[in-house]
Amino acid sequence: GEERGTWPQDLQPPPLPGHHQDEQEKSVGEERPATEPLFKVLDTPLSEGDEPTTLPAQRDLGHTVQMEGYLGRKHDLEGPNKKASNRSWNNLYCVLRNSQLTFYKDAKNLALGVPYHGEEPLALRHAICEIAANYKKKKHVFKLRLSNGSEWLFHGKDEEEMLLWLQSMSTAINESQSIRVKAQSLPLPSLAGPDANLGKKEKRFSFFPKKK
Repeated sequence: GEERGTWPQDLQPPPLPGHHQDEQEKSVGEERPATEPLFKVLDTPLSEGDEPTTLPAQRDLGHTVQMEGYLGRKHDLEGPNKKASNRSWNNLYCVLRNSQLTFYKDAKNLALGVPYHGEEPLALRHAICEIAANYKKKKHVFKLRLSNGSEWLFHGKDEEEMLLWLQSMSTAINESQSIRVKAQSLPLPSLAGPDANLGKKEKRFSFFPKKK
């Protein structure tokens, strides 16, 4: 019985036991909410990573790149080393969305949902996009080589526009290839387990200075 009685004396100096008890309760009350936002901060990067998409329906597919605008387009190769039958340049309204590139005659046809000549979108999965350094007839030209070996040339009005499209297409290609990986790595809330324990440990340590 005596031992039990000495505990409060060790932990709390006798002159102001009530005051220190309040402080302890306060510290417990104050520190618990402080750890909760920590977990919110840890969680947000996971969810925010998918949020730049403007289409909520596609949100969990991991697509973030969306871009549209006019580009010159030329179908150069139909397949490996096979030249396309129609290799003339056309100025088309290009829409990059969900790792697909769709072509429209203009923005009005996009609103109507009518693709140029009823063409299917180009799937960018396993495609390669790079500056067409060997094409000399026009400036600011980049090429897109699809997984089936067909090759398309595009030209922007200036270098800035060309690089912007080049970067966006490259990102879309990378995303299309990492969607499965993303889907596997998304269930990460299990990380909160170790973090929660860390939080508790920190809390425990933070009490000692106050009790001494």
